[in-house]
Formats: sequence, C-alpha cells, structure tokens
Amino acid sequence: MAGLDRIIDGVREVLRMTDEVKRLPDGLKSLAIEVRDLDKRLVRIETMAEIAKSQSGRQSRRLT
Repeated sequence: MAGLDRIIDGVREVLRMTDEVKRLPDGLKSLAIEVRDLDKRLVRIETMAEIAKSQSGRQSRRLT
C-alpha cells in the first residue's frame, strides 16, 4: 500500500503543479503591464528633467 500511496501523492503533486503553471501566464501578463506603465512614467520623468535642465541653462545664460 505504501507504493500506491506514493503514486497517488505524486499524481496529486503533478496536478497541483499543472494548476500553478496554468495560472502563471495571467501573473506574467499583469507584471508586463505594470513594467510598461513604469517605463512610461520613467520616460515622462526623464523628459521633465531634460526640459528643466535645458531651461535652467537658458536662464543662467540670460543672467550673465
């Protein structure tokens, strides 16, 4: 009976792993969306920093 129990436990474990693997793409999709959103935000912040840098350079030239 111990051998049969081990086989049943193995099958249960395979079924659990199969379920987890099936759920993995959904988590991956949401993670990809989050990364894209963060990338867009970073681009906006970089753009604001570049604009501020170029404007501060112009203002310092006007003051001299």
